[in-house]
Amino acid sequence: MNNDIHAAKTIALKYLSRAPRSIREVELKLKGKDIGKDAIKKTINCLLELGYLNDEVFAKQRADSKIKSRLWGRNRVIHDLKQKGISEEIIKRISNNEDASEFNTAEIAIKKWIKSKGQGGKRTWGQERQKAFRHLQAKGFSTSIIISVMKEYWGELEIDESQ
Repeated sequence: MNNDIHAAKTIALKYLSRAPRSIREVELKLKGKDIGKDAIKKTINCLLELGYLNDEVFAKQRADSKIKSRLWGRNRVIHDLKQKGISEEIIKRISNNEDASEFNTAEIAIKKWIKSKGQGGKRTWGQERQKAFRHLQAKGFSTSIIISVMKEYWGELEIDESQ
């Protein structure tokens, strides 16, 4: 039993040394290494006490990182955090960002998209706007943010909000 706990701690610490992880990710890693449930529970509790695991800190860091480096919108960040096993309560606290910061991120994303892929080829003006809309939607921005950003670049739009 003690060997199981020692092995679990060693595996978990090595796993955490590469990148911050959620509690669920560490649990899954340990389960994949055939560590017993009791040893996993004790290891997780030990890591929580030592401060090596903290879902709220992990979620905040991951959200900030994805927003800045990948230009993700709120919806995509929320989906990612759910996949990492972060609780709804923590996600709600983390995702209470201002619309202004999300608008700025969407603005940067659309500028980058236009520079690299937009306004080219044989697409019509309408097709161009649709592609830009879908691009921002895939990044996880809400329809209202997308419309606001696109209005700034293309003036008044007739976008079907059911997209």
